[in-house]
Amino acid sequence: MIVLFGMMALTGAAAGWGQDLVVVAPGAARVEFENARVRVVPLKMPAHTSSPMHDRSARVVIPLTANDVRIIRANGNVGTTRTSAFVPAWSEPTKRSVTNLASPLENVIVELKTANAAGKAAQNPPSPAPLDYLADRFHTWLFENQYARVFEVRIPPGGITDFHRRAYDSVTVRISGGLIASQLQGEGWGAATKIDPGSAMFDPDAGKTDVRRTRNEGTADYHAILVQLLR
Repeated sequence: MIVLFGMMALTGAAAGWGQDLVVVAPGAARVEFENARVRVVPLKMPAHTSSPMHDRSARVVIPLTANDVRIIRANGNVGTTRTSAFVPAWSEPTKRSVTNLASPLENVIVELKTANAAGKAAQNPPSPAPLDYLADRFHTWLFENQYARVFEVRIPPGGITDFHRRAYDSVTVRISGGLIASQLQGEGWGAATKIDPGSAMFDPDAGKTDVRRTRNEGTADYHAILVQLLR
């Protein structure tokens, strides 16, 4: 049986069309952080549930689980999409409803409010790397466009990143939990911080000049997705 989030069915009143996901599906989506540039929305959909028709802005989607969904667009087109867990992707604005066809689904959605044109994907990391590029052996470039640069972060137990400067405001989605400590260059190590899996954090790093490194004090890999806001 398909259960609809919110009060309106997919074929319901016109007021249900073109609304914000958090408004029409409050049981599935919530706002974890928001400012003038970005909004971070965790989404959880139980198996065989649906969301009403809603607007989606330009966004980076970080799936914490595999996604197997049916999508109905505002023009009536229907399609299915399957994505693997932990593989982030850029999505353009759209209107749609979504049905989760399989097991419980969990995503973290980073919405870019400044994206006023289609994203222009870069085929490779910037070369030569600009001074503000985050170069570290535990940060792997995944993709970028004019709005966002996305890295996968994997730090093994006891691993220490190189000293680096994070020159952009960013959102970090922690796929795994663990214990993470940081050290500013020229200072001692700070106390380790407990990280909750699936949590997301906004860092206002733009304009900062501090250089730091990170150590994984946990017993398993620390795994995260870092979304730098380029605009």
